[in-house]
Amino acid sequence: MRADALVRECTVCHGVNEAQRGPILDGMEYWYLLDQLEKFHSGVRGQIAANKSEYLMGVGIRKVKNSVEMAYLADWFSKQEPKPGVHTVEGDVRRGQEFYEQRCASCHGAEAQGNRIAQAPSLTRLEGWYFLEQMRKFRGGHRGYHPSDLGGKVMAQASQNLTDTTLRDIVAYVVEEFGPEEISSERDQLQIKQPN
Repeated sequence: MRADALVRECTVCHGVNEAQRGPILDGMEYWYLLDQLEKFHSGVRGQIAANKSEYLMGVGIRKVKNSVEMAYLADWFSKQEPKPGVHTVEGDVRRGQEFYEQRCASCHGAEAQGNRIAQAPSLTRLEGWYFLEQMRKFRGGHRGYHPSDLGGKVMAQASQNLTDTTLRDIVAYVVEEFGPEEISSERDQLQIKQPN
């Protein structure tokens, strides 16, 4: 069945294998997943070659033929059980909490649960590495650059003048407090199994 084949292709990058660089999509909100698929499909995202991962998604989305297939994929991923993630970003959680409560909670919610009306997705499913990378892309003009990406433009503006230290603090706080369940990395798991 074509739908199953599309899911298999998507999970090559959006699975749990650490070698893959796409975000884990399992358990994300349907509305947000569909919105992002539509943005890639229409060219609102995925057009800047310097943003390699997003550009690859812009190429990959060409395999998705229409809005029905996009809706199917968004629905399939939204119904999957959320996956644990490796917590890789370190920062000052206390400072991150202060900043988040002052600047982020009004859109993304006190517990990072998101707000569809504000076009602010939940942050509770994001792995730290991906969250940090996206914040840097918003800040650097590689995401939220298209005039039709209203939510992206808000994030691009909000991330201006944020230092890497501040971004790390925010990410560390959100992932620690509200993010996916932590799992040890494959490398750490292999080291645990090694005899002394």
